Amino acid sequence: MSEARQAITYWLQRQQLSPAAAEQGLRLAGELPDGAAWRRFLERVFLFGGALLLACGVIFFFAFNWQQLPRIAKFGLLQVLLSGAALLAWHYSVATLKGQAALLAAMLLCGALLAYFGQTYQTGADPYQLFLTWSVLILPWVLVARLAAAWCLWLGLLNLALLLYIGRLGAGLFDGLALAALNPTAYALLFWLDLLALSAAEKAAAALPSRLLARFAGLLLLASLLPSLLTRLFAHYREHDQSPWMLLSYLAMLAVLAGFFAAYRRRRDLFLLAAACFSLIVLLTGVLIKWLLEWEPVEWMHSWLIVGLFLVASSAGAALWLRRIQQQWAADASR
Repeated sequence: MSEARQAITYWLQRQQLSPAAAEQGLRLAGELPDGAAWRRFLERVFLFGGALLLACGVIFFFAFNWQQLPRIAKFGLLQVLLSGAALLAWHYSVATLKGQAALLAAMLLCGALLAYFGQTYQTGADPYQLFLTWSVLILPWVLVARLAAAWCLWLGLLNLALLLYIGRLGAGLFDGLALAALNPTAYALLFWLDLLALSAAEKAAAALPSRLLARFAGLLLLASLLPSLLTRLFAHYREHDQSPWMLLSYLAMLAVLAGFFAAYRRRRDLFLLAAACFSLIVLLTGVLIKWLLEWEPVEWMHSWLIVGLFLVASSAGAALWLRRIQQQWAADASR
């Protein structure tokens, strides 16, 4: 929210402006979209939505018609579509929305081609190699596109590849994910990867048109530290949990979670502040459950009642705190 919008919202909430005057002020400040702004928004939604749906349609088409088409037809059609999307991106230039949408579709079709190659030629490779190879092959396109959605795709592929690498003893994709989910080392590695990604995304935030990449990296970072801390809380201590590297990771996770509140209050990012509140509530709920399980005088029905009351109180408190923070930002913008 811009400073002008925050100031007008603050005056409106304090009844210093009428709704009509507030609407007029927003229009004069250029905060209300006009016909041209709505057209640009719809063009972007339909363009990128169409590219994503087309790529997904191609993937599901090959998955559904796996036996009906010969192999040469499948490979030929996938390569034609991939080449066509790349040529469209080159024709329109990646500086345009059409070129960026075409290049994003080419990145997704690259994964479809790799998946079909692995399905056709059973080489015995682990599932993580598919996502790692996919991320390596599209990296030049990601660098050229300078598109936040492309960077999010690339970062998501790296996270998935690392998670599957930790659980590579599984027979397949879902078995590998299940094994990795039980390993706190996997989430510790993901934590350091996503922490590095978030730092890079915040440094590059000024060059990007939106904070999509920074917010996506922040969500991945929170999603990696929570399971690791909860596993440490509930599971029996193992030898690798006592290693200096894992203990350093646990301390860094707690420091990062606390730092989220200070950093994104200063950056005025309400989305990541809300995500940090949710993560803290989940972690404190885990601590409360463990304490109730170890406290024998409390019956299990009373324990769930206490947990429910804590969730209601903490969620309401977080909502009120976020609301107060938003009003404070609006008051600062009005001065």
